[in-house]
Amino acid sequence: MELHTVDIIRNLAKTLDEMPHGGKREEVLRIASALGWSAARVYESLKKVGWSSGRKKRSDAGKTTVTENVLRDLASTVSNSVRANGKALMDMPNARSLMAANGREINVSNGHLSRLMRRRAMGVDQLKRASAHTKMKSLHPNHVHQVDPSYCVLYYLPGSKGPCVQRIAGDDEFYKNKPQNIEKNARFRVWRYVLTDHFSSTILVRYYQSAGETQTNLYEFLLWCWAKQESRPMHGVPKILVWDKGSANTSSAIKHALEALEVDDIPHTAGNARAKGQVENANNLVEKFFESRLRFEPVSSVEELNAAADRWCTAYNADAIPHFDSRLNREGMAQPLARFSLWQMIRKEQLRILPDLALCRSLLTRKSETRKVSSSLTITFKHPQADRSLSYDLQGLPEVYPGATVEVAPLVYGECQVKVSVTDYKDEKQSFTLSPIVFDDLSGFRVDAPVWGEEFKSKPDTLLDYNRKEADRNAFPDAGNDEEIAKLKRKNAAPFGGLDAHSHLGGVYKPSFIQRPGTTIDLPDTNRIENKPLSIIETCKRIRSSIGRAVTSQENQLIRDRYPKGVPVEEYDQLVELIANPTPELKLSLVK
Repeated sequence: MELHTVDIIRNLAKTLDEMPHGGKREEVLRIASALGWSAARVYESLKKVGWSSGRKKRSDAGKTTVTENVLRDLASTVSNSVRANGKALMDMPNARSLMAANGREINVSNGHLSRLMRRRAMGVDQLKRASAHTKMKSLHPNHVHQVDPSYCVLYYLPGSKGPCVQRIAGDDEFYKNKPQNIEKNARFRVWRYVLTDHFSSTILVRYYQSAGETQTNLYEFLLWCWAKQESRPMHGVPKILVWDKGSANTSSAIKHALEALEVDDIPHTAGNARAKGQVENANNLVEKFFESRLRFEPVSSVEELNAAADRWCTAYNADAIPHFDSRLNREGMAQPLARFSLWQMIRKEQLRILPDLALCRSLLTRKSETRKVSSSLTITFKHPQADRSLSYDLQGLPEVYPGATVEVAPLVYGECQVKVSVTDYKDEKQSFTLSPIVFDDLSGFRVDAPVWGEEFKSKPDTLLDYNRKEADRNAFPDAGNDEEIAKLKRKNAAPFGGLDAHSHLGGVYKPSFIQRPGTTIDLPDTNRIENKPLSIIETCKRIRSSIGRAVTSQENQLIRDRYPKGVPVEEYDQLVELIANPTPELKLSLVK
């Protein structure tokens, strides 16, 4: 307000204080007319100079004729029109019109409706604001790494005479006027892969020329970051990797490889980029502080680009860029530190060295295998670091029993350890890390096997054993223990005290069946059936079984003399009796 206007309002305030309550409104309207203002503006100006009407607050102040349900419906309408970029496609007046047309009763002005919504934190601007978030911490360097691939601002097009030509996406010549060139030359796109160590905020970046994001490029980038490089101190495999839920990231091949390296992967929720905000910010830093320099010193290939990026990363993380402070200055730090300096606080037990690259690359093509559990609760598996199959003991694992099927995947760290996954009846999977069984090379016995005469170790109950015992206890509820159940079963005691298992079948409904005609079978006359005589050899074999000894040569000759064409079946028993209990005369002839 201008000075003279302020004086008019102050004088009005004094006048209103001295006037009776009935005429104050008319005086306000008179001043409003003189100033060309609305009465509301005059009252607002009076408040600014400290005047108050002195009226008591209405007993129904804060209440509204618009119901809470209607206000919630309005908030839902506005909230569901907010796009991912924060733009609200439907404002309050438009939402009010939509709700009123669908039977909601709204009898206040749009301005008052907006105030009601703001008081309840349902206003358009309030609903657009990001949700409150919790700042996470990591425990040490290499505890958590975050990775994020994205399109680079650079493209490389084939040059007409010589090397490729660098282009930047913001160039009018390439991007705006000729966008078809991007699709036409998709194979010349450049992808930027950025990884950060959450504890030290160290940034690593590498570029790949590809038409799109691939799991091979992502895995090669991770191996490059985790391997020891001469240009940087940071290396080693993290405990946790935070990444996108993109198709390449969630591929089973990479997940199997990470499992073998014992890296827990945490894909962030779709649309929640803040979950990996550090690496998102690192992408922005690389674009601003490194890629912006390429306009002034172009490179002609991705190889040259990576060499330049490597130099920049080393200088940035070491705070060695001339006249540029790149130290980490996190809220709560006593003093800013170079990122490499903070990373080098890592301890020996926290630095997990990346195994041989050839072995790590083989993990990308290796899937988990299934094994059937043996009767001794063991499995065999050929670990990639072993020269033969090894045995693993699954004793004590839940849901494991002889004949069960388990999944097995090799682990890189440890002495040929594996991860065994067991799925229960709820389809819930549990995983366990196992080391191979150690055997004595000379005897082949397990070194931890019990020794005869010293100890005896029985296997703990498996799921099958437990279910079997529970079934017996249910069938013999009156038995005191498993030994009594065993006695009852040996005595053939009836389970459940006996059940009507078949008697009731005599009283069930039986349908009447139509008798079907049949054909009589003509059988041969049994009196005419002739039994084939036994051969001498077959007879001797049978006699041996009957009398418990072999037939002597004299007895053999006797049989041949009496039955040159074989022994009739009906005379076999008589012959056995003769051989077993010979007469004195026969004994004498046999001796001769």
